[in-house]
Amino acid sequence: MNESNFLIDKEIEIELQKAIEQNQFFLHYQPKLDLRTGELVGVEALIRWNHPRWGMVSPESFIGIAEETGLIIPIGEWVLLAACRQTVNWQHEDFFTVVSVNLSPKQFSNSNIVKTIEEVLQKTGLDPHYLELELTESLKSDMEHTISSLQQLKQLGISISIDDFGTGYSSLNYLKEFPIDTLKIDQSFVKELHHNPNDEAIVKTIISIAHNLNLKVVAEGIETKEQLIFLQQHLCDQGQGYFFSKPMPATELKEKLFEVQQVVNQYGIPEGTRNRIWYEELLNQAKKELEDTVRMQQGMIFKYKKIGGKFVHTLCDGELLYRMGLIPAQVVGKRLDEFLPLENALNKTAYYQRAWDGEEHVHYEDEINGILYLASLRPIKKGGEIVEVIGSCVDITARKQTEISLRESESRYRLITENMSDILMLLDSRGKILYASPSLGRVLGTPTKSYEGGSSFRLIHPEDRDEVMRRYQQILNKNPSSRMEARFLHANGNWVLIEGICTPVFGSHGEINHFIIVGRDITDKKRTEEQLAQSEKLAIVGELAAGVAHEIRNPMTSIKGFIQLFQQGIYKPEYFNVIFDEFQRIEDILQEFLNLAKPQPFKMKKSDLRSILQDVVTLLRPEANLKNVQIYHENNHPLPPIMCDVNQVKQVFINIIRNSMEAMVNEGSIQIVGSLENKYVLISITDNGIGISEDRLKRLGEPFFSNKEKGTGLGLMLCFRIIRQLNGTITIKSIENKGTTVEVRFPKMHGDVSHASEA
Repeated sequence: MNESNFLIDKEIEIELQKAIEQNQFFLHYQPKLDLRTGELVGVEALIRWNHPRWGMVSPESFIGIAEETGLIIPIGEWVLLAACRQTVNWQHEDFFTVVSVNLSPKQFSNSNIVKTIEEVLQKTGLDPHYLELELTESLKSDMEHTISSLQQLKQLGISISIDDFGTGYSSLNYLKEFPIDTLKIDQSFVKELHHNPNDEAIVKTIISIAHNLNLKVVAEGIETKEQLIFLQQHLCDQGQGYFFSKPMPATELKEKLFEVQQVVNQYGIPEGTRNRIWYEELLNQAKKELEDTVRMQQGMIFKYKKIGGKFVHTLCDGELLYRMGLIPAQVVGKRLDEFLPLENALNKTAYYQRAWDGEEHVHYEDEINGILYLASLRPIKKGGEIVEVIGSCVDITARKQTEISLRESESRYRLITENMSDILMLLDSRGKILYASPSLGRVLGTPTKSYEGGSSFRLIHPEDRDEVMRRYQQILNKNPSSRMEARFLHANGNWVLIEGICTPVFGSHGEINHFIIVGRDITDKKRTEEQLAQSEKLAIVGELAAGVAHEIRNPMTSIKGFIQLFQQGIYKPEYFNVIFDEFQRIEDILQEFLNLAKPQPFKMKKSDLRSILQDVVTLLRPEANLKNVQIYHENNHPLPPIMCDVNQVKQVFINIIRNSMEAMVNEGSIQIVGSLENKYVLISITDNGIGISEDRLKRLGEPFFSNKEKGTGLGLMLCFRIIRQLNGTITIKSIENKGTTVEVRFPKMHGDVSHASEA
């Protein structure tokens, strides 16, 4: 660029800035007509510059400079705002049309372009459907940004047009990726129509491409009658140019609208010929759309006729055909045996014949190249005669594979259920047996099928039925699975004890649909357990008898000795005290033995552990003070209530705390702490006494085994039994010469409390 041109460009840049500030720009509008009807379908807004000294300045003189300097962005925003505002003004005058506004590449690449357009539409109140944005084909913005911006504009309802198509990259990638509505054929191609065969070919090609992509086509720069007729003959949708009208001010456009809309009918192809051409095009488009629909649908559609006694295919297309490894040319015009193995062809011919004979719904399944499909045939009648048969196919490969997998899975599970020893039942919400494994029949002595469809409750012993139904109702109320035992009626009239776990099966909305019962016959197991328990009782009785005899023999020996002294005439007052103490010891041993052999029934009620512990501490504190033992009681958490027999639990704590006091040599302390541990309430009783050795720790709880010099061990044994009946546990931890900790755990209460059975 020489110095003079540089100065001119610089001066234009300065004047452009003034023009923006001083509002020197205005708009002209060029009509855009429908080449089929001649009616106005839109106007293109074109900027004009009226300089105070230079007069009218051509856009070619300043648009390039505005683009280079970035002034095109504020200028473009002004054009957009002015065009939208004018369109709204026309609408107030009952003149409705679409306005097209050009966006430059730099303007479009602006990251705020979508927001800018939204603000203009909001400010002017224009419906987005009345705005079309024209983008030049030389758009070089980032592809991802461009597509994203165009999609957002389309979502607003704005139309998108590619201007000057054919002069830039002419990349088909635009047409594939961009969400556009219209292609504008550049006027340089229109100008040479009838003079340059290449331009004619380019124009026809652009029109064909656009129509095949369902896009509208606009030809700009129409200046002659011949150009108009050529474009009409080749089905161009819309046109604009000096042959219709030059760009004009808004007021003039409305005045000349009627005159402009007469040009197409006056100079173009006669209306009747135009309609015929367009109807043929619409018919071709409909045919093409049908072909595309057939080709793109996931299945396959085919037709056949009977020609010369043979079935010949007249149509075949669809995605399924290609997945089979075939193409339409291999099927259309061919008989079955020309593209299929002879055996398959003969099998299908039988179905083809049935449909040709008039059977309405003929179905068959077959496989081609590993693809399994389902075909449906239906005859087409004209004048009461069958003229052809149409068939549709769907891919059932995945379904068949699923069916095979399900059958294999069912076979495996059936093999398991038919040979398992455990009982498996599926029940509905009312307890009706929907399915039962063969093991149920083997256990109850009747074929399993006889139980299916009947109530499971009628098989249960009357004494057990209410409890089982209560547990069943608990599960219906969304309680977790439950373990239960019940007696079931055997075919021989005896009762079989079955232990089972009932688990709910929930539906998609959280409702209980079914129950699964897994159970087993525990009759023999229970009998064996009872025999073992009886043997254990006999062993314990023997051990207890030996222990009682041993414990009583000592005081009896002492008493016997004193009686011999009395026979010899030796009397001392203290002898009677010793004899009385020995008799008291015998009585204590017999009372503990009676408590163990015949315990009192539990009187269960909701109780406060903190209060129970406080009563025990109050009771034992005087005794503790005499032995210089301090008792501390604290709770780390508020303790929930438990279900228990208060007196029995007090006896447990009294025994444990007394054992701790007796483990002190001279003085010591006992710490009682209450806390929560998962599903239990934990009471820890810790002393700093002499402790217990590991060997002796293992035997605690056995009758007549004690750490105390004169202990029987029965007290601790009673503690274990009481806590076990409350479904709790006792754990003892100890280190010699450091102390012992006794942990007593009670189960927390739930909404429905099961009462402990009587001891």
